[in-house]
This record gives sequence, C-alpha cells and structure tokens, in this order.
Amino acid sequence: MMHTDRAWCVSEVSSAEELAEKLSSLTWCNCSAFQVAGHPRYYWLNDSTSPDAAQEYAVCRHDDVTDSILQIESITFSWCDLVKSLMVIQNTLDGHDDHTLGTPVTPTLEPPINTTAAPTAPDPIRPTPCIHRCRDF
Repeated sequence: MMHTDRAWCVSEVSSAEELAEKLSSLTWCNCSAFQVAGHPRYYWLNDSTSPDAAQEYAVCRHDDVTDSILQIESITFSWCDLVKSLMVIQNTLDGHDDHTLGTPVTPTLEPPINTTAAPTAPDPIRPTPCIHRCRDF
C-alpha cells in the first residue's frame, strides 16, 4: 500500500459480482474502499496515485488473532475485464489469498459520506471528487 496517510471511506456492496462490476467499469476517487456483505475480514482500498491513474487496489484482510490488518494482494482493476475482476475477487473471498504472509498496514477506515464515480472511457476523464473528510482533497 503506497498511501499510508490516506483515509478511505468504506462502502459495502452486496456481492462479489457487484464489486467486480464497480471496479472493472468505473473510476473511483482515491479515498474509496469496498467490503463485500458477509465478508467483513476483506477490504479493497483504492491505492491509485490519482483519479486519472490506473485503478490500483490494495486487498487487505483483518487478522482476527492479532487484530491487525494485512495487505495480501495488489490488483490493477483497470487492466481487468469483468470476468477477470470477478475471478480475483472470488478467489480472495474463498480464502485463496489467506496463505500469503501479508504486509501489516494501518489504514484509516471511515464510513462513507458520499462516493462519486465516473464511467471509464478510452479518453482520460476527471471524476468528481468525493465530498467527505478524505485527506486527498
């Protein structure tokens, strides 16, 4: 995770399919993070360098034993189609990434206030910034 001083607003999605659709087809502001309902141990934190950059996500897991958060994967969803996005998300939810040692991280996670996304397009786009207490804006 490159952005240790960033605060993320965590939004819950209903399914792996919904998350795959959101991450493979939309550009999210830098402070966006997601969790899948029923899987509270896993977080996808936007680790992109800017809203105009490739959508890179740190995949993190809460460790119940140590009560810490570990980054277990990093995925550039801008390079994934819907099928590939769903596959990597489902692999994480099925525990296939749990065998990795992971890197301890201490992200600042907040509930969402307002998250705005813009559809991805071949031409560069500028999404509307989130309006909340995110430190990036």
